[in-house]
Amino acid sequence: MHRSSRLFASLVAGAALVASALPSVAHADGFSTTNIQLLQGWDFDDKKYGYNTKDGAMTTITLNHYSTWEYGDNFAFVDMYIGDFRDATGAPEFGSQAGRFGTGAQAYTEWHPRLFLNKVLGQKGPLFGIFQNWGLAGEVNVGPAFYAYLGGVGFDLALPQPYTVSCNIYYRYDKFDTHVWQISPSWTIPFAIGPVPFLFTGFVDIAGTKDLNGDNAIDILAEPELLVDVLAPFGGKSNRLYAGVEWIVHKYPSGFAHGGVHEAHTVSAPQAMVQWTFN
Repeated sequence: MHRSSRLFASLVAGAALVASALPSVAHADGFSTTNIQLLQGWDFDDKKYGYNTKDGAMTTITLNHYSTWEYGDNFAFVDMYIGDFRDATGAPEFGSQAGRFGTGAQAYTEWHPRLFLNKVLGQKGPLFGIFQNWGLAGEVNVGPAFYAYLGGVGFDLALPQPYTVSCNIYYRYDKFDTHVWQISPSWTIPFAIGPVPFLFTGFVDIAGTKDLNGDNAIDILAEPELLVDVLAPFGGKSNRLYAGVEWIVHKYPSGFAHGGVHEAHTVSAPQAMVQWTFN
C-alpha cells in the first residue's frame, strides 16, 4: 500500500476510534452530538495558514463535537490534513528537512467554550427580545507552527428551533498579530425542497491583521457548507448521513499597501464533503 494511502487509512481509523469514545446524547441538563467528515478539496494556495499544496489538492478528515451543559456550551474539532504541502515561499518541503510544513499529514484543532451569564443569573426569556443566550466566550487554536488564544463575549439570537445564529466577539492573541480583534458569526439553517432536507451551515471569521508595512488590514475566513440529507428522502434515519460541498474562502493582505490600498490574496477552495453523525 502506498505511504499516503496507509496514512489516510490510519487517520480514518483513529478518528473513528476517538469518536466512538465521545459521549453520546446527553445528560439530563444537556445535549451532545458528534460527527466525522471527509472532504476532498482543490485550489489550496493559502500561504498564511499553510494550506498550500503542490497541486492545490488536499484531503481533510474532521472530527466535530458539540455539547451543551447547564450554564453554557462547547464546540471542538480536530482537522487532519493530507497533501503535498509547500512552505510559505511556495517551495516544496520534504520529510525531516521540512521547515514549517512537510509532505504528508498535519493536524489542527480548536476548542470553543462559552459561559452564558443569562443562565448563571437565572434570566427568563430573551434579553431585549433578541438574545436567547449571552455571556463569555473563549477559543483556543493550535496547529503546525501556529497558535491563537481568544477571549471575549458571545450570544445566540432568539430564533425558532431548529434555526441557530450565533456571534462571538474576541480579543485575539496569535502567532502573527499579538493584539487584534475578531468577530465570528456562525449559523445552522435547515430547510427542505420538496421531500429532500438540506442543511446550510458555516461560519465567518473577520479579524484585524497587519500587512508587510505593519499597517492595519483585515483578514476574512469563511467556510459555508451546503449539505443534503441523503437517507431521509428514502425513509432512512434523518440527520445521519449528509453529502454536499464546503467552500473555503480566505482573503488576507499578501504584501505592502500602496496608496492606502492593501494588496490582497484570496483563496477560493471548493471541497466535496461527506458527513456521518454518530448521535
